Amino acid sequence: MKNEDFIKMNEDGWNHLIKNNAPFSNTVLPEYGPFLKRNEDELNLIDNIKNAKVLDIGCGSGGSLEYLYKKGASEIWGLDISKEQILEAQKRFPKYKDNFIISPMEEEVNIPNNYFDYVIFIFSIGYTSDLLKTLKNVNKYLNKNGSMIISWTHPFYRCLDILDAKVIINKSYFNEESEIITKGQDKVNLAQKNLMISTIINTANEAGFYVDKILEEETILKDDVKGYKSTYWKKEKVENCPSTLIIKFKRRSSYEV
Repeated sequence: MKNEDFIKMNEDGWNHLIKNNAPFSNTVLPEYGPFLKRNEDELNLIDNIKNAKVLDIGCGSGGSLEYLYKKGASEIWGLDISKEQILEAQKRFPKYKDNFIISPMEEEVNIPNNYFDYVIFIFSIGYTSDLLKTLKNVNKYLNKNGSMIISWTHPFYRCLDILDAKVIINKSYFNEESEIITKGQDKVNLAQKNLMISTIINTANEAGFYVDKILEEETILKDDVKGYKSTYWKKEKVENCPSTLIIKFKRRSSYEV
């Protein structure tokens, strides 16, 4: 899939979901992923939030930023490909209306450089059509001591399925081709990247980051989750593989953008 087609599909898809008030699952802080045993209140990855400047890429309607603002963030910014999402975020934060930007995350936009203490991607990084370009942008946005936090579906979890009550591997972990998924009750098409852990880490390194922490948190399910397609949220799966990957990166001070 061409990058421009990838971006257009996601722009149209997210706008449809919000404009039509179509129900869909969503992850916002303090949660880093669905059904995780621990969240930001326990993990404390954003450890110096008081008076911090935060940029949320793939901010949606601003749910994660609201959590951080209540925790003491001094300034919040958001970027999202969806005009409809940004309009909702601006309603939530009229004081910071001008800090919410409609744009693909791959593009260079009017966001301050060398400015932010934290840039976060809460279940949004897989919607980039160009990971390296996106992370190089983030390096510009962060100040010299800044951190980037990414949470996304664990790359191995997507490879698992259930057959005859047994967990099986039904997809190749090595296949990083773009994939079209359906989102929400309207089954809207969205495009996402299947990224290996090594791809995320090595690309971040090339963009000027080093790993501070990697977390593969335990997922807690008492029973299968109803309402999800096929066997995605089956108890047997989450008992055998982490469903969410969380990585905290630090900006490498010697890196020149």
